[in-house]
Amino acid sequence: MKTNTHRRDVGFTLIELLVVITIIAILAGLAIPASQAVLKMARQNQASNNCRQVITALKQFAAKNQSQYPDSVLNPLTGGTPKNANEAFHLLFQQHVVTDERIFGCPSGYYPDTMIGKSPAFERAVTANENHWAMTADLTDTSASNVPLVFENPAAAAWPPQWNASVAGQIRPGRTWTGGQVIIGRQDGSAEVVDLNGSTGLVTVPQKAGGMNIFTQATDGQTQAILMPLVKGGVTMTTKENPIELPEIQPKPEDLLKPRTPIEN
Repeated sequence: MKTNTHRRDVGFTLIELLVVITIIAILAGLAIPASQAVLKMARQNQASNNCRQVITALKQFAAKNQSQYPDSVLNPLTGGTPKNANEAFHLLFQQHVVTDERIFGCPSGYYPDTMIGKSPAFERAVTANENHWAMTADLTDTSASNVPLVFENPAAAAWPPQWNASVAGQIRPGRTWTGGQVIIGRQDGSAEVVDLNGSTGLVTVPQKAGGMNIFTQATDGQTQAILMPLVKGGVTMTTKENPIELPEIQPKPEDLLKPRTPIEN
């Protein structure tokens, strides 16, 4: 007796294909945020390393200048003391403490073009829009070890500094990392990612017990001056692969709280 067997054609039904597509879409949706978080962490690690190298360079400068940092030392070419962080860091080149300006950049912020010019002036070193870091003024190598010394450029030079979380990830003065974070380096050479007290608008470091924070506590409540980075004209983002000119931005107080679409995480 001959038995008839019915074999199913090999292939997928429409429903099975839709299930597979749905699963792939779900997995992709889970993978993208994870990859963005990994990329952000890698960039923060690089920026933190740059911050530590800047502090090391300042310490080496102080060792040659009676414990003074460059903001307190006369520049022999100008006859005056630095008026901003760029001018202070420029002295590190003039005294041959550093020879590579990349340490003054941030992978998600202002970044130098790696051109420093020739000795003794080094006229192209850390020019406008090539320095990401601010520094506390009037400190010396003998100041308290927990004082914030080098930190990401703030939106307002108050004490404690303020940053603008509404422009997180953009190449703009006072920007933060997404989620309201900045990198702060201390006198002891350490650098860490600090969570601020908000993720939108003007934000600062959170208060501790007694109303102090890591800035005011380290200086016994005394207000300190801040040397800000030099920013002029259109804000420029320079990378090793591709220099990009961003639109003209004048950092006015009324503009600080206007959010824009981030171009970096």
